[in-house]
Amino acid sequence: MAITRKELPNFTSRMAFILVTAGAAVGLGNVWGFPYVAGKNGGGGFMLIYLLALAFVATPVLMAELLLGRMGRASPPTALKNLQIEAGRKEPWPVIMWVGLMGTILILSFYMVIAGQAIFYGFEAMTESFHGWTPEDIIAFDAAYKSDILLMAFWSAVFVGLTALIVSSNITTGIELAGKWLTPILFVLLVIIVIYAGIYGDMPAALNFLFGFDHLVLTPGVLLEAVGQAFFTISVGVGAIMMYGAYMGNNVNLPKAVMWIVLMDLGVAILAGLAIFPLVFGEGVDASAGPGLIFITLPIIFAKITGGGVVAVLFFMLLAFAAITSSISLLSPTVARLEEAGWKRPHAAWAMSFAAFVLSFLTIFSFNIWSDYYPLAVLGFDGLTAFALVREGVSNVILPVVGVTCALIVGWGIKKERVKAALPMQETVLFKVWYFCLRYIVPIAISALFLNAIFGG
Repeated sequence: MAITRKELPNFTSRMAFILVTAGAAVGLGNVWGFPYVAGKNGGGGFMLIYLLALAFVATPVLMAELLLGRMGRASPPTALKNLQIEAGRKEPWPVIMWVGLMGTILILSFYMVIAGQAIFYGFEAMTESFHGWTPEDIIAFDAAYKSDILLMAFWSAVFVGLTALIVSSNITTGIELAGKWLTPILFVLLVIIVIYAGIYGDMPAALNFLFGFDHLVLTPGVLLEAVGQAFFTISVGVGAIMMYGAYMGNNVNLPKAVMWIVLMDLGVAILAGLAIFPLVFGEGVDASAGPGLIFITLPIIFAKITGGGVVAVLFFMLLAFAAITSSISLLSPTVARLEEAGWKRPHAAWAMSFAAFVLSFLTIFSFNIWSDYYPLAVLGFDGLTAFALVREGVSNVILPVVGVTCALIVGWGIKKERVKAALPMQETVLFKVWYFCLRYIVPIAISALFLNAIFGG
């Protein structure tokens, strides 16, 4: 017997759906993670591999998750329960999405800490602009912030509070309104910074770093990293995208919408590289600074360059906008599930935000009083703090498992005729390629990624 379905609201237009979903896919990883990974793995050569992985692994999963949301029209666990009953399958499909919902809260728990620091730095740039600061001043400033538990907790709470405020409203005045404004603003900020970087930075060096073929070494590790980066950069694997599929109207051409979402996500990643690396190379800074580039290396550059204070404000605003568009998608599925259980939407939003805030102390403590504490060292995870365990657990276990399961459900669990009718789409060459990828390419690629994460060391 199928679960009774509560009628969900739809996004008001196709453009609204695309902007909101693209905003969910764009996050802190796009602004820094993608250009850094591409640069250190061979630039243009890696980019080609990444684009293949994006086309044949990540994008098929993205469309599968959105399709499951559209077909199930409920929170991810309930949607899969309905579809399981409809398909007459005995496997417990909803279980995988309960795992995904756990992943959304875990991601949000460390996302808010990083985003909170970005907001704090943005305010600092407005008041002090980092002008005249020495590298030692900025390193000390970063260390002081990370040693202050209450300050980190406060700005993390500010960020997750903003997220809860948006999600607690109805779909039209909350999630949709935020996505329709924040996603375009994010692109505008990026373009402004790219133009500035082109004028005052070393754009040729940045282009060579991102797109040159100078130092590509084709190894299994590079191939797997390309698959992983493609998979994780568009935020599939935890049910957030599936929830947006449930809010998608029947007037949306899903394949075309997915194409625009992927292109926008890729565009942000490339623009971020063209915004950051010209400044880095223009000042002769090592581009392999890693995640520390955001909160140490870039402020050092901002302190030295013309108009650096203004650029710093724009950059940290950009980080905050990228983070908030993703965080509202992370909070939405658990809120929708609680609504199905009878909770009022605002109560559900604030309750789950509070839960994520409590979990955020695993990350906050990892930067200070637990910085030398490795909880699972006895199990072979020596050197991994609580924050690293949460982050790696989500990235290397939850996302690939949930993602490949969604691919298998659409590719093997639901009849092909039902899938074609839900798209809607005829059995064209495009459909055949997508369906083949779901059934074979995606499971093989993500299984290899998953096994490499466990056994590859």
